[in-house]
Amino acid sequence: MVEGDGCHRVAAEHRKSLVGKKMKATSPNGKFKAGAQAIGKAGGVLLKIEVHGKNMFYFFGSKGGKPKLVVHIHFGMAGAFAVYKGDEPEVTANTRLRLETADSAGPHFVAHLSAMTVVASSPEKLYVPLVAKLGPDPLREDADVERIVAGCAGAKKSIGQLLMDQSFSAGVGNIYRTETLYEAGIHPNQPANTLTRPEVLKLWNVIMKQMQAGFKTGSIWGYKSGAACYGRTKSACGGKVKSWSVAGRTVYACDQRQKLSAARASTSAKLRRSGTSHLGEMTSAVKAENKKRKTGEGLAVQHVALKDDATRAATLASKKRPASAQQAKRRRT
Repeated sequence: MVEGDGCHRVAAEHRKSLVGKKMKATSPNGKFKAGAQAIGKAGGVLLKIEVHGKNMFYFFGSKGGKPKLVVHIHFGMAGAFAVYKGDEPEVTANTRLRLETADSAGPHFVAHLSAMTVVASSPEKLYVPLVAKLGPDPLREDADVERIVAGCAGAKKSIGQLLMDQSFSAGVGNIYRTETLYEAGIHPNQPANTLTRPEVLKLWNVIMKQMQAGFKTGSIWGYKSGAACYGRTKSACGGKVKSWSVAGRTVYACDQRQKLSAARASTSAKLRRSGTSHLGEMTSAVKAENKKRKTGEGLAVQHVALKDDATRAATLASKKRPASAQQAKRRRT
């Protein structure tokens, strides 16, 4: 699944390469034919990109005008949005949208989109009502922590259930749920309405910290070498890890660090800054993917949606290496 930090990475790159350019849109597999035609009718210029959790919105119109059309994208489990400046690869059966810069000035780009959801309509009919249903995104500058505090106080669910509810907080996925609750020292089954305000603020800080690190590095583990609790039998602190299903997905918890209790200790927390604008340059897509390969993380642990010329070249090179390694092994034996 492409998590919220992965969507923000795609948007950050596309704001630099595509926003402000007039695009020619087509639908190679025909599943977004009407939407591609609507992009042209709206003016074809990509005016801005907004991200709310795992939902991306590309706004089109005429240069200098207001957006007339918005394209909503949700990658699902294995979507990707690739931008090519060099040689363009063949489209696939999953390519719903192909964008090509139509401006005579500036560099020439081609973009291929494959995603579970790609729909288009006016901003008033599509963007406004959909965003109203989503909770605060820790990677947006306008994230309102008071909505998180109020959401916990009024919830009848456990915090583990609540974190998977995108109307509570947009962008947090299953891995982040386990890893943030572990770092915050909160049991997934703890009723959300029993958490103190300082505990909620501490958890929100951890969520922002981990997802900002994911945005910056291109890895869901951020600056850590790997998972602290997710998918393990023993956590980073040495405690025994148990797993069970919550909200349809497997959650993990450490019996040493995460205690389920009615008595909640009071803690203090200084609130971090939400968003990504203050984080500086993020690690490039190809560097992030190469690190995943070297550390054995695997590209499927957190599906990577950001693709470009460099990631394509690295993928082609990686497909050649296993065969060579196998030949070398046979020679040694």
